[in-house]
Amino acid sequence: MGRPAGTLYVDLIAETAQFHREMRSAAQRFDTTFTAMQSRAAAASRLIGGAMAALAGSAVLNQVIAVNRNYDRLQAGLETVTGSSQRASEEFERLENFAKRTPYTLDQSVEAYTRLSNLGLDPSERALMSYGNTASSMGKDLMQMVEAVADASTGEMERLKEFGIRANQEGDKVRFTFRGVTTEIGRNSESIQDYLLKIGE
Repeated sequence: MGRPAGTLYVDLIAETAQFHREMRSAAQRFDTTFTAMQSRAAAASRLIGGAMAALAGSAVLNQVIAVNRNYDRLQAGLETVTGSSQRASEEFERLENFAKRTPYTLDQSVEAYTRLSNLGLDPSERALMSYGNTASSMGKDLMQMVEAVADASTGEMERLKEFGIRANQEGDKVRFTFRGVTTEIGRNSESIQDYLLKIGE
């Protein structure tokens, strides 16, 4: 014999209420877990963000230090060849302006100036521009041409071949050939330097 309809109805209501209670409990547990996960994620994000910011700050600081060291190195080299910090500062400013107006870096410009000065050669802007022109036309950098000029001024002509310049030395004369044109000059530093300057101009 089956259960009375009223009893079944009461049981159904009770079971439905129990089901709702369990669902609310599960939802509350889910909310609690999800909130905890969000908190952990936010904390991790802050931690990672802080670490990334620290790394970025460290990289910037290292770059600033490297730039300052390079600046000090260039300045010291200029002080040595000019003989005073004031003259070095003046030349540094001039070379900075030169580097801004040409394809040559400040490092290249200062090193070229220093190298030419140490050898007693003309380190003027005219010279740097001329040697830079010759270097660019041959796909070389400024310092390569400066080194070739430095060697040539002491009678070593081998490096000039890299720039399409051939030299034949005889006695107190040198015959240079560049682009099919041969020019004979005195075999001395001043004449050689003057010839190489005119090529770049």
